[in-house]
Amino acid sequence: MKHLLLIPFFALSVFAQTAPDPALEGPKIIAEAFAKLSSALGEAIAKNGPASALSVCSEKAPQIAKEVATAHGVTLRRATHKPRNPKNAADEVEKAALVAFMAAVAKKEAPKPQVITNADGSTSFLAPIVLGNPLCLQCHGTPNQDIAPETLAAIQKLYPDDKASGFKLGDLRGLWRITFPASK
Repeated sequence: MKHLLLIPFFALSVFAQTAPDPALEGPKIIAEAFAKLSSALGEAIAKNGPASALSVCSEKAPQIAKEVATAHGVTLRRATHKPRNPKNAADEVEKAALVAFMAAVAKKEAPKPQVITNADGSTSFLAPIVLGNPLCLQCHGTPNQDIAPETLAAIQKLYPDDKASGFKLGDLRGLWRITFPASK
């Protein structure tokens, strides 16, 4: 009789396993990716100055995102309305989230992350990236004021169509998008 009671319990425990909650897991994944990216940027800047951060953003940032995404079984990207790298230009879904985030920032409110269901059944967690560190302005601030001439020259050489400067602390820089696969 004992064994007959265990079978329904086992079956329930197998089916009770649910997909991760994007609202709970998204911030953890972003924190991990941001910590790795910030560490790489800080190290490069300390070693060779702000212009050296450009190679981190262009080369290491995609690697970091891929490593973190693979470890969690998700896709991860940063997107923006003012891209430096055209690959990071926001798509239509991301643009809609950015508009909502910008509206909150304009009202002096903290923009709230969003969870959306995509057409393929996957779920995306979209979280704002608000510039909160003065160090960021060395590459994203006002040219020849926050951005040193040698850093600006390096930006223009690497990204001739750069749109990612002119920001101030507290401005919305873009968003993180984590896409969780559809539940089976």
